[in-house]
Amino acid sequence: MTKRTEPMAMEHVISPKSLALIGASEDYAKFGGRILHHVLEHGYEGQIYPINPKRDTVLGLTCYPSVAELPEPADLALVAVPAKALETTVEACGAAGIGACVIITAQLGEFSAEGAALEQRLVEIARSHNMRLIGPNCMGMIVPQANLALSSTPTLRYAGEMRKGGVAFVSQSGAMMGTLFLQSHDHGVGLSGMVSIGNQADLELCDFLEGFIADPKTKVICLYIEGLKSPERFRDLCARAHAAGKPILAVKAGRTDAGSHLAQSHTASLAGSFSAFETMCRECGVMLMDDPDAMIMAAGVLSANPMPKAPRTGIICASGGGAAIMADQMELRDLPAGAFAEITRDRLAQDYPASHANNPLDLGGHKGGLEFGIFERAIEAVHEDPETGVTVYVMTPQPMMPQTLDHIIALWQRQDKPVVLVLNLSRFGAELRDQAFAAGIPFLTRTDDLYRVLELYRNLLAAAPRMQAPERPADLVAPKIAGQGFLTEPEAKAILSDYGVPVPSATLTGTVEDALSAAAVCGYPVVLKGVVADVVHKSDLGLVKVGLGDEAALRQAYAEVEAAITAAAPGAPVQIDVQQMIAPGVELIVGLTHEPGFGPQLVLGAGGIHVELLCDVVQRSAPVSPSEVREMLEALRIWPLLDGARGQAPMAVDAACDAIARLSWLGPDLGDRLVDFEVNPFRITETGAYALDGRGTLKGA
Repeated sequence: MTKRTEPMAMEHVISPKSLALIGASEDYAKFGGRILHHVLEHGYEGQIYPINPKRDTVLGLTCYPSVAELPEPADLALVAVPAKALETTVEACGAAGIGACVIITAQLGEFSAEGAALEQRLVEIARSHNMRLIGPNCMGMIVPQANLALSSTPTLRYAGEMRKGGVAFVSQSGAMMGTLFLQSHDHGVGLSGMVSIGNQADLELCDFLEGFIADPKTKVICLYIEGLKSPERFRDLCARAHAAGKPILAVKAGRTDAGSHLAQSHTASLAGSFSAFETMCRECGVMLMDDPDAMIMAAGVLSANPMPKAPRTGIICASGGGAAIMADQMELRDLPAGAFAEITRDRLAQDYPASHANNPLDLGGHKGGLEFGIFERAIEAVHEDPETGVTVYVMTPQPMMPQTLDHIIALWQRQDKPVVLVLNLSRFGAELRDQAFAAGIPFLTRTDDLYRVLELYRNLLAAAPRMQAPERPADLVAPKIAGQGFLTEPEAKAILSDYGVPVPSATLTGTVEDALSAAAVCGYPVVLKGVVADVVHKSDLGLVKVGLGDEAALRQAYAEVEAAITAAAPGAPVQIDVQQMIAPGVELIVGLTHEPGFGPQLVLGAGGIHVELLCDVVQRSAPVSPSEVREMLEALRIWPLLDGARGQAPMAVDAACDAIARLSWLGPDLGDRLVDFEVNPFRITETGAYALDGRGTLKGA
């Protein structure tokens, strides 16, 4: 066979023209048999080469003793052999010119160090032949657009004909792929392709993401992620997807320590920092969700509808109580509904009293006797409301359901604005679901999923991916920062000053006499702070004394801080900072970290002694611009305190934004030398902004 001179293109990996099924069997209980049955039952039109040295035919197909005996190299080979046979099998596939291998075999890198070493050898073998690998520890793929059901999931047998459409799904969980295939099928979601990537030994999530971005049939891409191998590439691809008008929805495992541990044991994937991943998603326009089922159903709605031109939602239902609950939920979730336009209320007035022409609209609240024209006119009026960007119909058991659904389908087929259908019907809904399936309109079955869809529309309309980093201030030259390990407050403040961040004037002293002299120069009132290495919460240890207004107060406080130093660090030298007292204001915490794979991160939140209590924080990739800092501040619950709530004077927010933006450049300047750097409190007053305290940890250069 001719050796491949270059790797096969992703479009052929996803939609292969020929398959070699190693271990093919007629026995549905075996992996090789089950997958062959699925491939045949779902009408794959490419060439199928069963491989089994013990058989001449399998299910009516000519069987080959090995891949070396094939009449031509197959695009894709499915490998479901014991681990001990993997190396020879993958070598044989490479030598036969196979384009890519899907390795179902598990208990490799996710199982042991020996398994990880075997994975690496398989990758080396494959690359020596310009052959790609999917998996191992995966469940293949389902590509309805290619009539390809190359997976062992039994849901393929129960689902009947695969629904084709514009939703793609890339998953690190094979079982989840099978589950979501069934959910998509049962809710009318059309699929372009689903891929289980397992351990990502070779081809990884970004490879398939790139493939589906390029695929003209894919409109929405869903991801289940346990760990990213290349966050920077992921960020670039998400920007490309946004530019192509293809929303990306993602569910990420590893929000907690327990989830991170399970993710690593499942596919040998390091979950990484969830907060850094969440920040990256927000900055590159990825819609992060918390439920896979809701994700695939929402993707179906998005892919079957145009994007709304306005955020407001018009809702129609057949239950007054349901309408009241939905009105509550819309407001609680900050989803835009609001009253209908006057022209819409005038149209509704023909059939509904003014008191009932509400949004959501209860169809049953009409005047006079019932005839379908009432429903028809109401639905049209809501859909054509000039301020409505999304039309929602929630169908519960009601009169004239088939006629109503026909009208909703006709509305959806116009494609002038999104139409979201909820069939909340339980066993009453079988015939109506078939009606929706026949028309090709996806639907939801729970109002909770409806709210998730509406949140997606709202967030997609508001999404503003960060296309480039801000410009560095012209006068900010990166200082040389020496040293490593823990930074004391004076050391941290020296760095802050170098970056143009205002700090209170301070003098480091070793005796009370020196402190008195420093206070005389600084001017009362003053603050005393004991300087002890590796201490984070100085106030808790009695190392901070504030508001010292005269010599007597300073002497007493100095003795108390000196005693606290001895208690906290026996034998440590007495070092006490005498600092200028800054006027009252609003206190923040400003933190910088370097997250492996994600780079420097800026964390901003409510600070002072209430950091852990309030947990009011936002995060972005560093560096940031002053305008981005303002956006972060406005996202905090304490923003009204900065903006002059209840008649109070506003704080000097512009000064704070400039200082924090300058500090954010410390992240990229230090790179991976940065472990953490924290300013707490960062106080914003009516006239300025100051870093009152600071600490950090650095690695050596």
